Amino acid sequence: MPTRLLLLLVALGLPRTVLADLDLVPPESGPLYYLLALTPFAAWLLVATVRESRRPFADFLVLGILYGLSLAVAHQVLWNAAAGYGQSPPADAVEFAERFGAGWHEFAFRAYTSGIAMSIGLGTGLVAALVAVGARVWRSHRAH
Repeated sequence: MPTRLLLLLVALGLPRTVLADLDLVPPESGPLYYLLALTPFAAWLLVATVRESRRPFADFLVLGILYGLSLAVAHQVLWNAAAGYGQSPPADAVEFAERFGAGWHEFAFRAYTSGIAMSIGLGTGLVAALVAVGARVWRSHRAH
């Protein structure tokens, strides 16, 4: 996949992440949130089904990794913003971090949220990769 397309597909997910982390468009708050949340993945699936690729699985797995990294970086950069992620972290991250001593508490918070971000990226990339491989198989069978 061309680098420009890869970066564009990653960038499509950043507005929702930034706006949600700053609590400007809270998660599950209405149509704007869902538009921002679902449009990037619709674009991924469109590219996965329409664009021919020699390495569809690798392309979308790399896309997922980059998307996960973009989520993790955005969360970390916005962590200490007035309404940022660090001001109201997910309850499961709080529960996880409480298992560690005071010196490791902040690290555990950040590591947990980064791990979740990477899991989301990898999972999304894997789904898109499977769709891309399926589309490639379908196109090759259709051509015969």
